[in-house]
Amino acid sequence: MFISTDKKISIHNVGQEMTRREVSTGHVFRYIPSSGEGYLYAHLDEYHSVYYSLKFPRNTPVSPAGMKDKDSTYPLNFTSTPIHSGRVENKVEIVGHFEFNVELDQTPRLATLGTINDAHTVVSLRDTVDDNGYPHLYLVLGRTHTQSPGANAENVLLIKLTKDISVSHRKWVAIQELPNSTMVAIRGLANVTVYDGGE
Repeated sequence: MFISTDKKISIHNVGQEMTRREVSTGHVFRYIPSSGEGYLYAHLDEYHSVYYSLKFPRNTPVSPAGMKDKDSTYPLNFTSTPIHSGRVENKVEIVGHFEFNVELDQTPRLATLGTINDAHTVVSLRDTVDDNGYPHLYLVLGRTHTQSPGANAENVLLIKLTKDISVSHRKWVAIQELPNSTMVAIRGLANVTVYDGGE
């Protein structure tokens, strides 16, 4: 199961306005007024008092087709906003929701986290498996921000794309960090589909 609206969140209506702080995991939003930015953001989760999102270009298609066939044109980038930043009180408009799509390689390759510098690569970790014995999948976001509380510049942020059925949605934290020397298995690539609606 990939994260997005599967985290049992409140589904906001398209066009609904709220503060950045109120946006739930799985939703896509834009700041209003956009001041010419026009970027779309997909809220991932909160981790160590920081909100993490994916940031998409201005011309990202928002439709049932979404980015699924255009992932090479629209690279994934992540952004962070500390919860004490004034930006979290800015007004945003809900555009829709998103989901991850993962294309697995036939043969995993070993690498250290520090050698992965994009936000497309999906990895698995040693001895981290789900209830059925399958490896959990993680999307590598990138290096941590040193200004974040408890962050280490030598660590890499990952977001867990799979979860155990037995884990409570309330207790499940999707984002974690690991040293860049951590050995991982590269499993494939991820892209995102952006939908213009609820579920």
